[in-house]
This record gives sequence, structure tokens and C-alpha cells, in this order.
Amino acid sequence: MKPNAALILATASGVTANVLLGASSLYWKELGSIAPQTLVAYRVLVSLLTLLPLMWAAGLLRPLRTKVTRRVIALHAAASVLVATNWGTFIWASIHGHVVESGLGYLVAPCIAITLGILVYGERAGPWRVAALTVIAGAICLLLTHSGELNHRVYLIIGLTWGLYAWLKKMTPLDAFSGLLLETLALAMACAVLLAASQLTLSLPAGLDRWTYYLLAACGVVSLLPLALFAFAANRLPLMAMGFLQFVLPTTQLVIAIGIYRQSVSPTTLLIFGAIWLALIAMVLGPLVFRSQTVAARRSER
Repeated sequence: MKPNAALILATASGVTANVLLGASSLYWKELGSIAPQTLVAYRVLVSLLTLLPLMWAAGLLRPLRTKVTRRVIALHAAASVLVATNWGTFIWASIHGHVVESGLGYLVAPCIAITLGILVYGERAGPWRVAALTVIAGAICLLLTHSGELNHRVYLIIGLTWGLYAWLKKMTPLDAFSGLLLETLALAMACAVLLAASQLTLSLPAGLDRWTYYLLAACGVVSLLPLALFAFAANRLPLMAMGFLQFVLPTTQLVIAIGIYRQSVSPTTLLIFGAIWLALIAMVLGPLVFRSQTVAARRSER
């Protein structure tokens, strides 16, 4: 495949992955007659049943044995708690019409991961990152005080869980699918314990039509297909392109919230949304502009 064609295919895969993730709100809303916690349990179990045979067929299970250590298991056990909380909140928000908030959460999440990298690992902050993170922190404070139409818990929980999840995933030697397999295994065991020790049940409401059963059976594909597309793109695109792809999901969510859900959004909220977008764009482009200016200055000195 020619380099340009490969780049176009990788970009299309990355965009499609994020659009599918954003549009999955519509999928979960169609399953709104089922309790969110039950949907999370089915999502875990069906994802596991989908992922296991795929990884076995691809020959990825045997190499996984040599990479699994106590530290790796602990990392992915913690990640499983975060992803389950994220999934549950996202599904609840999709069913109850809080899609703007979930989009905001995924817009804020990268900032949390970057902040943790700076504070915990001592990653270089740089003036662009510091300025952008300051603007985003101020924007979140404005959301909390001036956007009364929003359910603030939704974007705070989604942002924190997804940001922490991304941060934890940086510490693991496993690829995306192997990591997800460990996480779904941990969650499946947790579901089994909860089913045995609590009133949680996998029973579905009476009177569901055939279409709902088909949709529920597809939740493994809905979870794994965007991940596969994103992994394909991440291995072939430069970091700057991947940085810009993070805007696609929240943009898709905002379009769906306003255009399909008809969710009411105040001008103040839209302005704050825009400020966070601009701050993230500055965070992505700023270091590149500074680097190119530095290189140009050095060349002129010669």
C-alpha cells in the first residue's frame, strides 16, 4: 500500500473509531428499558465472550502468559474498576439525555491524564501545557458555577475515570486488546461475586421485542470495533494527528446532543465548551509551533 493511501486509511480508522464511540449514545438509548447496571454486566460478559475467541484465533493468548505479572494484574484490576464506572456513567447519561455532559467528560479526560503525568512522573510541563491546563481548570470552575442545566456529576465522573484509565494504561506492557481482556476477566469475576452475594441479576424486563435482544447481543462488537479501529490508527499515525483525533468524540457527542436528543445547552456552556477546545488545540499545536520557531532561529544564526 502506498504511504499516502496508508495514511488516509489510518486517519479514516481513527475518525471512525471516535465517531462510533460518540454515536454509541444512540445505541445505549435504544436499550433504555434495561437498567444501566444490567447493561454494564452484559457489556462485560458479551465483550469477554467476543474477545476470547478472537484473540485465540489471532494467536495472542499464548504470548500474553509471559507478560502477565502481579504488577500487571494489579494495574488492570484497578483499570477495570475505572472502566466499569465510566461505562456505567456513560450508559446512564445516554439513556437519560445527558449527552453534552458525557462529551465534556471525554474532552476533559486527556487533561487529567496529562496533569497526572506531570505531577506523578515529572513529565515536562512547558508553558503551553501550563497555560492550557490553567484555562481548562478555570473553565471547569465556570461550568460548576454558571451552567445549572448540566448534570455536573456526569462529566466529572467520566472525565476522572477516563483520564485515570488512560494514565494507568501508560504503565502497562500489554497491547489494547490484551489489557481489555484482563479487565473484562476481572469484571466478569466481580459480576459473578455480585450475582451470588447481592440482588444484582441478569434477568431482563418482560415484554422486550426481538430487536432489543439483537442489540444486546451486539454490545461486544459495539465495545470492541472502535477499539480495533483506534489501535490500527494509533500504530500508523503521528502523535499530532492522534492528538487532534481526541476532539472527534466530544464533537460527535455535542452534535448528537443538540441535533438528536434536543438537549438544552445555554450560550455560556457552549462558550466554555469552546474555551476547553481551544485550550486543548493550543496544547497540541503550541509545542510544535515553538519547536519549529526554534529550529528556524537556529538555521538563521548559521
